[in-house]
Amino acid sequence: MTIDLTPYLSSQGPKYLAIARALSEAIRQGELTPGTRLPPHRQLADALGVSVQTVSRAYAQAEKMGLVQARVGSGTWINTLDDNREAEYLRTGEPRTESALIDLSIAHPVCPPTHHLRFRETLAALAEQASPEVISASRPIAGLSYQRERAGYWLRDRLGVPGDVEERILCNGASHGLMLAIATVVQHGDLVLTEALTDHGLIALSRTLGFQLRGVAIDDEGVMPDALDTACRRFRPRAVCLTPTQLNPTGATLSEARRDAIAEVLSRHGVWLIEDDVHALLESPGLTPLTARLPRQSFHVTSLTKATVPGLRAGYLTVPRGQLHHALPRLRATTWMATPLILEIADAWLADGTVEALAGEQRELLAERQQLAARRLDGHVFASRASSLHVWLTLPDAWRAEELRQQAEQEGVAITASQPFMVEQTPAPRRVRLSLGAEPDPERLDRGLELVARLLNEAPPPMLEIVY
Repeated sequence: MTIDLTPYLSSQGPKYLAIARALSEAIRQGELTPGTRLPPHRQLADALGVSVQTVSRAYAQAEKMGLVQARVGSGTWINTLDDNREAEYLRTGEPRTESALIDLSIAHPVCPPTHHLRFRETLAALAEQASPEVISASRPIAGLSYQRERAGYWLRDRLGVPGDVEERILCNGASHGLMLAIATVVQHGDLVLTEALTDHGLIALSRTLGFQLRGVAIDDEGVMPDALDTACRRFRPRAVCLTPTQLNPTGATLSEARRDAIAEVLSRHGVWLIEDDVHALLESPGLTPLTARLPRQSFHVTSLTKATVPGLRAGYLTVPRGQLHHALPRLRATTWMATPLILEIADAWLADGTVEALAGEQRELLAERQQLAARRLDGHVFASRASSLHVWLTLPDAWRAEELRQQAEQEGVAITASQPFMVEQTPAPRRVRLSLGAEPDPERLDRGLELVARLLNEAPPPMLEIVY
């Protein structure tokens, strides 16, 4: 069968989506009726001047939208149109395969094939020489002693985190460490202060553990000392949870002078500090953690995940002296002990310098991607750092964050609006977070940034107007 979709084709968005939408419109207008067989992929590709792969993706998309049905050995046929399903699709965005969606939405380091190779090589080596304790350990709840010892040296020498081996706990990533630290000193109903915009994981954790979370004003550097001092006097929090290095989502990083001022406020109020230092390795050596200024009242949390490979969920929690016996029962209750094999890989990489090599490579890769983002977003206002995972983009007056997120998703790019990072229910900033690491292919990243830049220069479609 020959069909003409050109009257219904739009120039906006990926070609396969345009074809799927054209099929939808042709069905609505009666050009294509239920039970009609669509042309073979190659025939339609030749007619539209696109690749066979593009038509295949368009047919697959149309099937997900409920427009067509693929029958093995028979071809692709028009279904009976379900108006309710189509209306829902227009409201919520089109379903896509993961590979089709350009992902600028998730906090993810760049992970080129060389990283995968190193991981596999390390696993192969461990198969030959790993300590028997790695597979038989059950008693050392805080972690295998040699793994804790090496981690302790690295934390002290590379990150500047004070503490003895007895004060280090191995955990399954920074999120696990953060939960252990908070649960050690915060009870149900207690109040915890954090930055007004913060990682959504901490917000979810407050709901899980049942503590109150209140935001403190931030600026381009991060949390503001005067605002923190006022909040401590007014609310008398049980703890303060801060991310001084590359705050998610803004990328703000406290200067040494600002860190001194924050530490003075916390010392004066005698409040527990929980320092989320998960992005420490994305900065060159030199920044001193807040914990170094307040060792007796601080918990320090970090991991290797953001600077090496995402699957290396090796986390490190340093607890203040005298708190280990409070923290260990929480570790035992949540996971008994951190996974020894994962920490064995981390231990090997700490020993042979791979961690620092990968972290340095990560900083270089992110710097290249930040430069690409700066070129694509030229003329628009955004905050970033040279080695940050993200760009924190300010939107033109015409756009709201959720509107842009929806429209970008319609056109094949996933981004994150500001709402998930808001501690309190205040008007959402007209900002979106663009994450630069999840897409391993720089060309796909470039296409995604190009699409976002184009949308910024257009008015939002009427169907995306949102009433708050």
